[in-house]
Amino acid sequence: TPFKMETSLSAMLHLFETKIQEKNLELVLEYDTEIPEVLLGDRVRLDQIILNLVSNAIKFTSKGKITVQVQMTIEDDQQATIEFTVTDTGIGIAENKIEKIFENFQQASTSTTKLFGGTGLGLAIAKQLVEGQNGKISVKSIIEEGSTFSFTLSFLKTISDTNSNNFRGETSIEETEIKNIKILVVEDMALNQLLMKTLLDDFGFEFDIVSNGKRAIEKLAQRDNSGANNVYDVILMDLQMPEMNGFEATEYIRKKMNSNIPIIALTADVTTVDLEKCKAVGMNDYLSKPVDEKLLYRKIVDLLKKSALKNI
Repeated sequence: TPFKMETSLSAMLHLFETKIQEKNLELVLEYDTEIPEVLLGDRVRLDQIILNLVSNAIKFTSKGKITVQVQMTIEDDQQATIEFTVTDTGIGIAENKIEKIFENFQQASTSTTKLFGGTGLGLAIAKQLVEGQNGKISVKSIIEEGSTFSFTLSFLKTISDTNSNNFRGETSIEETEIKNIKILVVEDMALNQLLMKTLLDDFGFEFDIVSNGKRAIEKLAQRDNSGANNVYDVILMDLQMPEMNGFEATEYIRKKMNSNIPIIALTADVTTVDLEKCKAVGMNDYLSKPVDEKLLYRKIVDLLKKSALKNI
């Protein structure tokens, strides 16, 4: 879809403002003004890559700054090839660990996991998203000085404006039917929370985000000023969470709260067992991560249509 890259990246980096202030760091965007204002590409996938790399840089940097550099490397009549570089002044990566850093569940050492937390999946996902768009990703690093992650992607040029990026146009539902939609997102990872916030903002939906199943139940039971329970149209439920996971929360919502609210499972690991379990506890649908925004929109709208038909 057509999108304004500089606007999109600035909005994405703005999401890190609180974390940057907390750690007393500096976050700088250096953007090449020669890049065309509107490009044709997968903005959401680009946001996911930048989110993963910047959050990783912030996690491993205790002083100094993180620089995001965006530079056009090749341009012709049809497309622009752009290099994105995320540089930090953090702990760095040992030379013998660099080649494994993009593998699933790999962090530089077990002490890194204890100190900084996380699953080590972020870089593997970033690599998958870059290579899925025929790009390349690489890293250079010096211990105690910092790391630089670089990737290149090509984008098509377009004369379209960004207003044609309309999710509602891709479904048959009338726009008037999907106003005032409220979603409850149940997701423990800050990175995925940021991504869901960006997507739901794009869709024009209202939403609340909580970090586990227990909080979701509390949120559903809360009453507003008029004394009515919190009303959500759809719940987006992560499966793996601390305290109370997605399966337990869904079972509670269905059996103890007697609620038929549509629930979409979000999972990074789709297996037959998981899908059977999703159905068994009363989930309506599922979506695998990384989330495809068009599919997410369609699934929400389809569930709302089914829900509306039941109530007629």
